[in-house]
Amino acid sequence: MDLRFEKRDTFYVSGYSVETNEASLEEDVALLRKKYEDKLRMISDRLYFVAWEGQASENDMIYHFSVETPEVTPDGMTRVEVPATHFAVATVPAGVSVLEAWYEFFEKGIPALGATIDTDYDIYFECFDENGVCELWIPVVKSDGI
Repeated sequence: MDLRFEKRDTFYVSGYSVETNEASLEEDVALLRKKYEDKLRMISDRLYFVAWEGQASENDMIYHFSVETPEVTPDGMTRVEVPATHFAVATVPAGVSVLEAWYEFFEKGIPALGATIDTDYDIYFECFDENGVCELWIPVVKSDGI
């Protein structure tokens, strides 16, 4: 897993959301992708899954399947702001599931970088480039090494 730090300015993504939990995450995300991927790809080949804690319980989360939209929110979509911060970024290796990569990133990647997750920043995201390569982005607290 390739790891790095990156600072991102505030950006906006527009798309479609689902409230889910770990038990149904893969199924819910697959359905969201099946329903909206073609529509989103008409706007951009760079896709995002932006995630934050859901309303029902601390085990629920919102997954927002989206594309970056700097100016206008397309009709029928919801726009989400991703505030500027420093991120630890991991590239998901070929053949590894995204969920498996998240576990490894939390358990091994973040400690290997010597980083601390920014628990005051409540958005994490996955970004898929035009070739399908997935990166995981976790907010981290800035330290001397970042």
